[in-house]
Amino acid sequence: MEREVMDLRLAVYDSIKRAILNRDLQSGMKLTVEDLTRRFNVSPTPIKEALIALEKEGLVQNIPRRGAFVSVLTLKDIEEIYTLREYLEGLCGRRVTEKINDTGILRLNTIISDSERYAKTSDFIKYEETDRNFHTVLRELTEDKRLIYFLSILDDQLRLVLPIVCTLPGRLESSLQEHKKILQNLEKRNVQNVEFYCREHIRLEKESALAELRLRGLKES
Repeated sequence: MEREVMDLRLAVYDSIKRAILNRDLQSGMKLTVEDLTRRFNVSPTPIKEALIALEKEGLVQNIPRRGAFVSVLTLKDIEEIYTLREYLEGLCGRRVTEKINDTGILRLNTIISDSERYAKTSDFIKYEETDRNFHTVLRELTEDKRLIYFLSILDDQLRLVLPIVCTLPGRLESSLQEHKKILQNLEKRNVQNVEFYCREHIRLEKESALAELRLRGLKES
């Protein structure tokens, strides 16, 4: 019985989180327990627990006397998230270089090959999947659970405003070349260069993202 309750809690949390990241529940939308219990056909308790968990991850904002809302990010928020991600991705690059083996190199080469195929056909959705897979494998190879966890939270927060990053002007081809530089230096086991290119990759993405979001009129703060 206890296992069933835990499974239900996780399922409800996953369902609400997926609805937010897929933009079925959009930024700024009010989240009431009553509406969500009807939507997901569950009791109020797992809904309340899920909202608390998602607030801790920055996907939900609880405003006193107003209630819970899907988080709305400002340009300042985005810049802060990218700055943190830049440092953490650099750390990820350093640690993975110290641990990676030939099997890990092969996995990343396979991802790069898939990325090249999708880039040639401008298949943004498939390319985005391989892009995330590239970073997922890098993180897994660090074997650092906390680093993986905090980077995943930052990724999810960015998806509130940028669901498909590679559609930003010039980012698809640039992203592919940046991944190749990371892999080339991983193959050489060059720790400093891998850390540099991992950070550079995020810095360039940040510049592109902030420029696009300013064009869209996103608030500064």
